[in-house]
Amino acid sequence: MEYCGFICPTCGGILRNEGKTMVCRSGHSYDVARSGYVNLLLNQQKKEKRHGDDRLMVRARQRFLNKGYYDCLIHRIAELTVPRVLSGMTLLDAGCGDCTYTASLLAALQRAKISCRMLGVDISRDAVDIGARRSRDISLAVASVFSLPLAAESVDGIISVFAPLAAKEFLRVLKPGGFVCKVTPCEHHLWQLKERIYDKPYENNMEELIPDGFVCASRENLCGSIVLDSHEDIMDLFMMTPYYYKTSVHDQEKLLSLETLTTEIAFEITLLVRM
Repeated sequence: MEYCGFICPTCGGILRNEGKTMVCRSGHSYDVARSGYVNLLLNQQKKEKRHGDDRLMVRARQRFLNKGYYDCLIHRIAELTVPRVLSGMTLLDAGCGDCTYTASLLAALQRAKISCRMLGVDISRDAVDIGARRSRDISLAVASVFSLPLAAESVDGIISVFAPLAAKEFLRVLKPGGFVCKVTPCEHHLWQLKERIYDKPYENNMEELIPDGFVCASRENLCGSIVLDSHEDIMDLFMMTPYYYKTSVHDQEKLLSLETLTTEIAFEITLLVRM
């Protein structure tokens, strides 16, 4: 039986892949979905009100990212992380979504002739299912980033793109010297989209503190603008963000006749290293 990279969320034992199930030594088993992922959310976690992005948001994000609008970010993540990775290492995308960033980083590593184990977790089953269909080379699980089904000090690097920074869990699963590449939106990210929707657009909150147990190796802003030249792309951008569900029907309707939009994109990329 092959070790899949995950541990049993019930007892903490190593999970091994037996084809259609993953099993630990204590006999706890978890079905592997047809697309290839495993659901490791425990029953008490499944009772949470919301489980991440729904299929509508995931599909919109997939269509949008597949058109290259955030390629500058994808390329920069690779530039920052690939030099830190050696063959045989284990990487985790914590909050992997549909695995656009995960698969792109894996491809960059493969181009550099670096062979590593790539893991991804997300609390959204819809997102993980779509991600599993994107690549069979990524081991995927439905799980919370605040309760990772991973052994202590089993991961060499983490990418966290627009996902919660679960600092205590990251500290637990990272090996000493391991890194986190954290991406968050800057204050004016998608500002012109917000101006179209809201009477008083609001700035995004920025995280400034360095979590205990980490040092900051670098922090930079990646800024630019994108031109969306179709109503479909504008709506995909809107629907892939939290704004879609937080916006009134009246404000949503402001985008119905919009056929082109130029908007700022701005990302803060922080590289943290575990002490």
